[in-house]
Amino acid sequence: MLAAGSLLAGLLLAAYFNLPPDTPASSTFAVSHPNVGNPSPELASTAPISAGDNSQSRLKTPNDLELAAQAFSQVAGKVIPVVVSLATTKLMPVSGSSGRGDDGRGLRFYSPRTFRQQSSGSGIILTPDGYIVTNVHVIDHAVKIVVTLHDNRSFPGKIVGMDPLTEVAVVKIEARGLPAAILGDSNQLVIGQWVLAVGNPLNLRSTVTAGIISAAGRDINIIQGDYGVENFIQTDAAINPGNSGGALVNLAGEVIGVNTAIATETGYAMGLGFAIPMNLARKIATDLMRYGKVARGYLGIALQEITEVHARALKLGAPRGVMVDDVYKDSPAQAGGLLPMDVILAIDGKPVQRMNQVQALIAARSPGAAIDLRLFRNEKEMDKRMTLGELPDNSLEVSSSNQPVRSRFKNLGIEVENVTEAGAAALSYTGLGGVLVVRVEKLSPAEESGLRADDIVAAIDRKAIRSKEDFAFRIQRLKSGAVVILTVFRRGGQYHIFIEVP
Repeated sequence: MLAAGSLLAGLLLAAYFNLPPDTPASSTFAVSHPNVGNPSPELASTAPISAGDNSQSRLKTPNDLELAAQAFSQVAGKVIPVVVSLATTKLMPVSGSSGRGDDGRGLRFYSPRTFRQQSSGSGIILTPDGYIVTNVHVIDHAVKIVVTLHDNRSFPGKIVGMDPLTEVAVVKIEARGLPAAILGDSNQLVIGQWVLAVGNPLNLRSTVTAGIISAAGRDINIIQGDYGVENFIQTDAAINPGNSGGALVNLAGEVIGVNTAIATETGYAMGLGFAIPMNLARKIATDLMRYGKVARGYLGIALQEITEVHARALKLGAPRGVMVDDVYKDSPAQAGGLLPMDVILAIDGKPVQRMNQVQALIAARSPGAAIDLRLFRNEKEMDKRMTLGELPDNSLEVSSSNQPVRSRFKNLGIEVENVTEAGAAALSYTGLGGVLVVRVEKLSPAEESGLRADDIVAAIDRKAIRSKEDFAFRIQRLKSGAVVILTVFRRGGQYHIFIEVP
């Protein structure tokens, strides 16, 4: 059974590399080969060989199978030395601990507010003088870091910087002449291409697993914060606890991702691993190495993904692109002429379909960089060039207020009232007119579309409204099946809610 499995794997590999019988190993599997890991159209279109085909086949010579079997081992041999083990001692806070208590006999005792935790992870050597990229969660709260190289030498590690918004961190060791990783272009990855995951899972050092790129651009909701960037590469190469911070490598021997997370119901690999794209990790790591912090590109917009309902309302023809919900005041987007309800179709020629794609492309650029946007506005496509600013470190916090005199619109499932001067001030609303949403019914079209209590509706289908009477007049004229666009102000930001009228 094992022999049959090995033979099948060999056949698959040989078919993948399209090897001629007389190809020497040194020329076929050099790590600089441009087609290794990214097969050409000619290879992809090669006709499959039938099991009953008795004609001469390129797969039948033992030399072919041996050369194919060497592919993974040669790449692994190049990459294993650049992946290190990180052993950390962390001082973790005890959640919910008051620090003191009573044992029931009147004797007081004090419980520790923190506890020590031993953990491990992986890292990738970026430079010969000891800069190493890893994940934030590998070294966060660490009071001691020991970095062990592939040759068993160990060094104390010092945290250079961490970026929680991307999960990228950098550690430094005092060493010279280290092997450094060859970094690839993660924008060039192809779904289905072979990859290796290299790391130290479960304290099993220098472990290599193989799989394919299963998907790209995954948002798995593990990074907190309004400006968190999730644009993960998904792979079925086995990734387990301890692999975090390790390398995802293509068959050219280039690191194309930093292994970061898994989706699992058991705590261990289930074929759903996720890696930070190397292009993003490289930019963040470079900033941390140079400045100790990240200079992050900033456009100044809020976004919303396009559904079929949005596409109908905006006359897009089909769901595509990402809609600009709001353009922040005094932002680079405002200076560049971007408008609410513009649809971003592409950035620098790269099509975008999800919010996290836009965030990742902008986060991978530095302040002052120029980007080219392909937009859809008023049923026409157009191009605009924007110059990015630097992401500010602030957030808006506002309170809410309710006042009486309400109008109900049962078909949408909402109640509204006029915006009072006090209510506008409490919600930081500086617009004229509008209505305050005071209640949204459960399971109503309004709730399912994302409308919330304390939203201020300033416009319907891009036309300003002055009062609840004006709002009622426009809503009552809508026909069943129509899609109404509400311009909404919430917590200091502008949003657009698309509601299909029942």
